Amino acid sequence: MKIFILIVSFLLEGVVSNFVPVNGFFAPLFTLITLIVIYPLFDENSNYYKYAFITGLAYDLFYTDTIIFHAIVFCFMAFLITRMNLVLTDNYINVLIIIAICILIYRCFTYCLLVLVSSITFDIIALILSVLKSLLLNLIYSAIIFFVVKKIQKKYKYKF
Repeated sequence: MKIFILIVSFLLEGVVSNFVPVNGFFAPLFTLITLIVIYPLFDENSNYYKYAFITGLAYDLFYTDTIIFHAIVFCFMAFLITRMNLVLTDNYINVLIIIAICILIYRCFTYCLLVLVSSITFDIIALILSVLKSLLLNLIYSAIIFFVVKKIQKKYKYKF
């Protein structure tokens, strides 16, 4: 079931990206959000890191022109998610906090790497707008996916 949820989010991100302009008000990160929400469903962190790496690799192959960049970034984000979940419990407010922190770190990290390779020039306003654009749509999506995952988990009374 974890794979199904990841695949649906992965494909939905591609579909939404086709309808939302690149510089528009919404910036989807559905795959990263799903990795955050499904973390409590894993028994072992090593399996979670494998899922994050494979998802990042697929993200690189289908959505970007980089080869292993997002695979490494998603593994780094998975590490941060596991560390934050040690401190915070698995409820909706804490998941929102983790999502906000992860989006901030993801956007800052990728933006700084783009500046480092001189792909773009540094502009703090552009960075802040990128984070804010990502937060709105992704927090709405996280509410939907969180309650769907919790409903499925209660219905079947086990971790998938």
